[in-house]
Amino acid sequence: MGLPYTRGDIKERAKTEWAGGCNVTLPSFTEDFSGLNEAGIRHDIAHAAELGFWGTLVAAESGTTFEEYKRFLEVAAEAAPEGFKLVAHLSFDTVDQSLEVAKLSENLGAEAGLLSYPQSFRPKSAAEIVEHTRYVTDGTDLAMILFASSSWGFKTLSPTGFPLEALEEMSKLETAAALKYEGGGSALFSSLTEVVDKCGDQVIVENPMEQQAPAQARLFGTRWWGTSAYESFGDRVPKVMALLNEGKYDEAMEIFWSYNAAREAKGAFHATFAGANLIHRQGWKYLGWLNGFNGGQLRMPQMRLAPGQMKALRGGLAAAGFDLPGDDAEFFAGRVR
Repeated sequence: MGLPYTRGDIKERAKTEWAGGCNVTLPSFTEDFSGLNEAGIRHDIAHAAELGFWGTLVAAESGTTFEEYKRFLEVAAEAAPEGFKLVAHLSFDTVDQSLEVAKLSENLGAEAGLLSYPQSFRPKSAAEIVEHTRYVTDGTDLAMILFASSSWGFKTLSPTGFPLEALEEMSKLETAAALKYEGGGSALFSSLTEVVDKCGDQVIVENPMEQQAPAQARLFGTRWWGTSAYESFGDRVPKVMALLNEGKYDEAMEIFWSYNAAREAKGAFHATFAGANLIHRQGWKYLGWLNGFNGGQLRMPQMRLAPGQMKALRGGLAAAGFDLPGDDAEFFAGRVR
């Protein structure tokens, strides 16, 4: 299929054509965990498109082998309806693996890749981060979503968790399309404002947390957000983002507050594993299942989802008026087998 753009098109394409939210698709496995449940994956890609998402991150770090991840990406590309975008998750043990997946993504016609840093990468300066990032972007024509997260372990180089001088240089790279910014710690919005000032003329700068979307739309003119598990709240997040992009702020906020009980339940759940530097993807899988996605468990090692956690998450969604399935036992097997 090939990429629908050239390197020189990327920045303008992102700023003019990217709008809405990019959710996350987690892999589905067979019941004995011996391989991928391709029917479940196809179901989830189709359902994300039906709910109104711009596209989806085909998530790594979720129990797939390297070869399985590549097949996961291929199945997602086969299932994606016209206009629905795929983002490859370039998070692997080595940079060579990331580049191999980026090349595959080019051939499959993916829209972008979400940049990551291998655990072995321990930079001693901002310049080393830029050098590493440039090595990746020079090796592929795929549009890149830069990812500035405090979880990379770069805080020794900057109190924000990611050196601003590195972000300024990285945003100028030809294939840099967007910057997913999760730095700043307790000073998130102040830090985000500084990054928008320094990098916003080169790339889309956004924080992916849906609870920050209205403020970003009003203050910075943000029109695209991702990647995050927006599917936790069904179709309400893409509806909010669409209304924000139409300038219908009051209507957007009415929907925004309609699921606050669910938002608070998810926030309380996330607080239980603060500091782990891991996402409770099994919990995300459950929240997706409550909203029509395939469900099913992820291959170990994963954090286990306790019955009390499921009850609390379900209670938050129920209080927000979501139409929920009746029996949690069906989650473990998955909808499509």
